[in-house]
Amino acid sequence: MKEFLMLIREDLGQYSQMTPEEMQKDIEQHMEWVGKLVASGNFKTGNPLSPEGKTVSGQKALLTDGPYIESKEGISGYYFLLADSLEQAAAIARDCPSLRLGATLELREVIQTGEE
Repeated sequence: MKEFLMLIREDLGQYSQMTPEEMQKDIEQHMEWVGKLVASGNFKTGNPLSPEGKTVSGQKALLTDGPYIESKEGISGYYFLLADSLEQAAAIARDCPSLRLGATLELREVIQTGEE
């Protein structure tokens, strides 16, 4: 099987608007989805990401706060999925609970360099 990185892009501020019960429900939905992925052999790993960050860019390695200073949207988490093709990975991603909250998912095949 091939490995695919799935980035979850969504409104990072929406979680601060959630009640503790809504947050718990969201976590439970992700855990249930991961359980299904594990059972089907399509899960490698995944984690949420902190909304804070730094960006290093350009030849002078300019350091700025946050990945998207002017935007509320950012990458909130990632999963590494295992699938036979990009099409299969996309079909798997269509069940991601983050889509219910308006997220956009980006899927990219990980190119194996032989260094593992």
